[in-house]
Amino acid sequence: MKIIKTTGLKNRALKQITMLIVFAMILMVAVFYGVLRSRTIRNHSKNQEKSLSNMDAYLTNYFEEVDAIAKNVNYNYYLQNYLGTVIDDENKYTEPSVGKNMRAYEMSSQAFSDTLLSRPDISSIMVFGRKKVLLNKSLYSYRNVVMDYSCLEWYQGAILKPDKMVIVGPERQKFFNTDDATISLSRMIQDYENGSFLGVILISLNMNKITEICDSFLENSTGALAIVNEAGDCVYQEDSDGYMDVKKLDMKKILSSVEKHSENTFYLKYDGTEYLITKKKMESSGWYLINIFPYSSMRADLWKISMLIVAAVAGTLLITLLSMNRILTNVIQPLKKLERHMGRVSLENLNQQVSITTDDEIGHLAGNFNSMLERIENLKEQVVEEQEDKRKYELQALQAQINPHFLYNTLDSIIWMAETQDSNIVAMTEALAKLFRISLNKGNEEILLKKEIEHVRNYLIIQSMRYADKFTYEISVEPEVEKCKIIKLILQPIVENCIYHGIKKKRGSSQIIIKAYREGDLLILKVTDDGCGMSRETCEKILSYEIEQENISGSGIGVKNVNERIQLRFGKEYGLSYESEEGEGTTVTYVLPYCTEEIKNEQ
Repeated sequence: MKIIKTTGLKNRALKQITMLIVFAMILMVAVFYGVLRSRTIRNHSKNQEKSLSNMDAYLTNYFEEVDAIAKNVNYNYYLQNYLGTVIDDENKYTEPSVGKNMRAYEMSSQAFSDTLLSRPDISSIMVFGRKKVLLNKSLYSYRNVVMDYSCLEWYQGAILKPDKMVIVGPERQKFFNTDDATISLSRMIQDYENGSFLGVILISLNMNKITEICDSFLENSTGALAIVNEAGDCVYQEDSDGYMDVKKLDMKKILSSVEKHSENTFYLKYDGTEYLITKKKMESSGWYLINIFPYSSMRADLWKISMLIVAAVAGTLLITLLSMNRILTNVIQPLKKLERHMGRVSLENLNQQVSITTDDEIGHLAGNFNSMLERIENLKEQVVEEQEDKRKYELQALQAQINPHFLYNTLDSIIWMAETQDSNIVAMTEALAKLFRISLNKGNEEILLKKEIEHVRNYLIIQSMRYADKFTYEISVEPEVEKCKIIKLILQPIVENCIYHGIKKKRGSSQIIIKAYREGDLLILKVTDDGCGMSRETCEKILSYEIEQENISGSGIGVKNVNERIQLRFGKEYGLSYESEEGEGTTVTYVLPYCTEEIKNEQ
């Protein structure tokens, strides 16, 4: 037998676990950082795209609102009348002397004036013919400048797109004595009868309203916000958080990069600084709405979070290692005891051998196991048969047992009632007699659910008299399951357990609820109390072999034995299950086959 000397199992396991945990935590930090970075960028992009889309909608609605004014002017009767007269020979007419069209001119001019008074965001409304200004209402003083209007962008756009509004700017109009930049909205005026050209209306908007809309969105945004027209001129640019001076950026260069990228959010490196750019192009004006966020700011926030994660991981690692050391110590110690125990068995001469490759606790366990293998193989069938027979005899004996303490205590209660002439003595005596009658059941192992319920009800009557005001009970049974066939004396032990271990230890009054109903081919019984409850560990041990000799229920028939009786009669798929919470109560669930076969010698 070859033995390889190595370090102790505990030290080896602790070393390997440490390496595994360190690697796992490093990987977890890296993955978490990647996920956090990706999610942060995604959330930032999603929020900014939503904000830009909302801004686009607001600005578009605003331009459409102004365009509605231009459309209404286009269908103004007086304006149509006036323009229809002067457009063909506009050189003959000079403002405001327009001959027979004086009234049409005045009414049109008044309409323009009313619009200016009601809309502070509109600086001027003008109508241009082919060669001259036909109508002018403005907040600025007019400067008679000789120019070819047909060459201007807003004029050409209106002619080329007669059914659409044209938005141009920001720009300074040369025919006004002001340096204020305005946004120009133009539209061609057509004769509504024949569609012929009557002029071009030009509405000049100051920047106040647009700035107001942009500022409102900037408050709920991060980074800088810029609006750039197709020529690369800034309509608006401001920074919300003070991360940077957005006005120092060359927006024409940024616009060039924006137009190259098809995605809405992308990275842009500008003058050695990396930015996260989010864009939205307005269909109405062709402007680009751009959010500019320095990636270094986002990276700094991610770094802070990462440091907190690293600190938490380091603390977790330390606590884990200390815990693992204690756990391994607790695991190895029993193995050493088992080794010493199995060493005594190794003195026997057995044949089969297990290959031993280590000189640690597991190696010793394997050596001792070699000496036990042959004996276990020879005794296995014999032990199984003996244990099965023994269990059957034990279960048969357990079924016939009645808790003497319960009988003694009940008889003592009856004596006390007799001495005090308590009126409940008849009821308790009658309940005790019925209890014993059903328990005997003429020697039959099986009983109707109706009789089992009657048995447990008699038991509850007795106990409720003994423990006055300690608990109440409720029994709910579906009529169709009353004739279902079950094993006798399976409810009373559990109810007894509820009283002695759940309710008796609890202050105040409690309640026991028993339910019986059908689920498909199954009979379901539930016993619920609101007593002290149990821990999860106790629930797991109740039906296990770890507490084989312990009487959990407090009755002559233990909870585990009730479960074994059910499984021995019906199969391993049936039996008991526990649900409990300390301080809240316990629910025991029976799963039984739904069977209504006739029972012989039924009482």
